[in-house]
Amino acid sequence: MMFAQQISQWFSSGVRRKEITIGGVFRNIRQGNIIETARVLDIVPDSLGVPHVHFTVSLGSAYQNCFEEQRTLGLATFAEKFPSALPA
Repeated sequence: MMFAQQISQWFSSGVRRKEITIGGVFRNIRQGNIIETARVLDIVPDSLGVPHVHFTVSLGSAYQNCFEEQRTLGLATFAEKFPSALPA
């Protein structure tokens, strides 16, 4: 059943995924006012054709950045994790 839910989510979030483009900046505010900011570096399909987002993410608060690193997530997961697009 889990796979069926993932497939359903994959096809139902098409409009949101179109907003995710190279150079886009997205934000997720976590518990404790921790701010996660992601900048999309690339979007590439894996060997099965599933698109993945390569991005840098910085974690910090309103007062300081704690660290920055590169990560990769599937496009649908990225769209779910980073719901807020920031202006370019």
